[in-house]
Amino acid sequence: MTKQATCDSVLTLEPAAAPEGDYFNSGTVDRDAEVRYFPGWYNDMTPWGYRNQLSQLQVAHDDAAGGNVIEWKVMHVRYLLTTDPFWSDVRVNAKVRMTTPECVEYHDIPGCTESRIGIVLRYEDHRHFYFFAMEGLRRFVLYRRDNDEWDVLAERAAELDPDKYYDLQIEATGSGFRCSCGGIVLTATDSRYPRGRIGIRGNSLGKIAAAQVSMTSGQKRYNAALRSNYEKQVDAQRETYPGLKLAKTLDLSEFAADSIGIANLRNTEKPDILLMRTSEDDFQLTALDLEGQVLWQRDKPLADGPFTVYRDAPAGHRELVVVRNDRFEVINLATGEVVATPAFPRPVKHQVVAFHSGLADRPGNVCGNGGGDILLRFCDMPVGEVDDDKATIMVMDKDFNERWAYTAEPPGFGHSYAAQFFDVDGDGRDEVMAGYTLLSSEGKPIWKMPACDDILGRAGAKHIDFSVMNNFAGDEELDPTLFVCSGGVYVIDGKTGQTRARFRSGHTQGGLFGNLRPDLPGLEFVGRNRWGSMGIIHIINGRGTMLDRFHPDPVGHPSGPINWSGDGRELIHLGSYRGFGLYDGYGRKVVELPSGWCNEQNYRKNRPSVFFADVLGDTRQELMHYWQGVLSIYTQDRPAPDPKRVYDPQRWGNVSVPHWSDGS
Repeated sequence: MTKQATCDSVLTLEPAAAPEGDYFNSGTVDRDAEVRYFPGWYNDMTPWGYRNQLSQLQVAHDDAAGGNVIEWKVMHVRYLLTTDPFWSDVRVNAKVRMTTPECVEYHDIPGCTESRIGIVLRYEDHRHFYFFAMEGLRRFVLYRRDNDEWDVLAERAAELDPDKYYDLQIEATGSGFRCSCGGIVLTATDSRYPRGRIGIRGNSLGKIAAAQVSMTSGQKRYNAALRSNYEKQVDAQRETYPGLKLAKTLDLSEFAADSIGIANLRNTEKPDILLMRTSEDDFQLTALDLEGQVLWQRDKPLADGPFTVYRDAPAGHRELVVVRNDRFEVINLATGEVVATPAFPRPVKHQVVAFHSGLADRPGNVCGNGGGDILLRFCDMPVGEVDDDKATIMVMDKDFNERWAYTAEPPGFGHSYAAQFFDVDGDGRDEVMAGYTLLSSEGKPIWKMPACDDILGRAGAKHIDFSVMNNFAGDEELDPTLFVCSGGVYVIDGKTGQTRARFRSGHTQGGLFGNLRPDLPGLEFVGRNRWGSMGIIHIINGRGTMLDRFHPDPVGHPSGPINWSGDGRELIHLGSYRGFGLYDGYGRKVVELPSGWCNEQNYRKNRPSVFFADVLGDTRQELMHYWQGVLSIYTQDRPAPDPKRVYDPQRWGNVSVPHWSDGS
């Protein structure tokens, strides 16, 4: 007879020992109560508004359990998760109660109409996991979730009592799963997800009386080996990247600034510093050089709204074009002074409300006059009736003469990164990419994406958040390529508008493009998820192939790309607490940053500003750290691998185009 292996408890969830009250709110200043009563557990469901997001979970007494339990206060999707992503072979049991068969309609779960509560296993992120659940008071089911697909691996009908607690148990060994509750047993075999976190998940009114994670000694050794092997791999990669070395500090406390930024004010060769101080009766914008010398000061912002266009003036300095009081203002960025106030090129009926110009924040060449053309996206509507769905795109020459305009039909042109110049046909004149429509140099529609209806139908917000075109594939047969994000990521043929690839990866907003994988042709896209899938980061190449995804924390604001090593490998910066650091194109944190700069305790309060720019001139970017009036500049602790040929990407909005310091 085979001896039954002893199974040891490695983590428990025991609400019976916790005082009544609210727990797991993301706006909580500290986690003392959670650390004391629920160590190792987090609420990782952080929809929009995460900085002060109520968990809607509370500890309250329940007669059916004979003590305190964790319960949902309202119908909403919530997870309580552990933090270790290296649990593979494991046993989990949870005592849970489903109080209603109904659930909330939620955009992260298309078509779900029934309550589901149970155990999450091998959780890679919010959209990839196994889930053993009670569903709708009518069955037990083992799901495998892959983005929008919920595949049933095993199920068993059962009449479930809303007044009763059920003991759910799941054991995973390799690709085998055994799920049980009382006399009901479900078994399945699946190898999609080899390891991940453990948790409890519900999308309705439910209650949790207890949970426990257990492992045998063999399972502990196996899971530890998975962790150790991964850490060795990452440590080896970290050795190939420079660390941080303090280069200089500037004491800027005399300006009492609330925020800091880096901008090319005098020229495009070397950046300058912008400090902003704001209060109810005091505003001051100060421009300084990198030695701390004041260049100029203003008592009002450079721009009042989202529309800004940067351009080079004939005299050699930089200019900023903005809209203010139904006119344009042209600001000399070297002095901070307004040098011209051109009139709007058509009569204004109500008010000019400008929107983000997207990647048209610098001049284009639509009119064939050698460049300098300006794109403005705006509405002229009464106060309170402004509607981005009815915005107009206007192309003007450098002297603000209207060349042509095109007015959208609902759903408009999209959000911030949804308009740009790009020469699609190679004739030397730019076309205009306007959300989901490509406009010719004369302002006529060339194509509208056939996938538009599908995109908008799945987006939740019924709009496009992001569309950017460039030569992303690194293949003249495929480029230009367009990336569109909203209810997922869509990769589009830039010449025809036809869809090449689509990923049902959740509501994807923003993104960046860089040379994250120099071993592959073209550029890679990094997208961030929102709306119930917070913090999932996808890496997709320009041919439309998903390369990787990772989920370092429930916030996940990737920025960059960062040119840190100078050898062509660009990195992703994550400035949120549990994910803080620099990541490579495989989702590995290869450069550690000090945790004191950003952690769970200071993330929701004032915390240091961290940003990147090439300020020392070797083409690599330095890390800028600003805290309590002191700017610290950190450079690399070793030279570039080849100082005669250092990676020097050309930045175009959120697109980083490969280039080298030797001019290649």
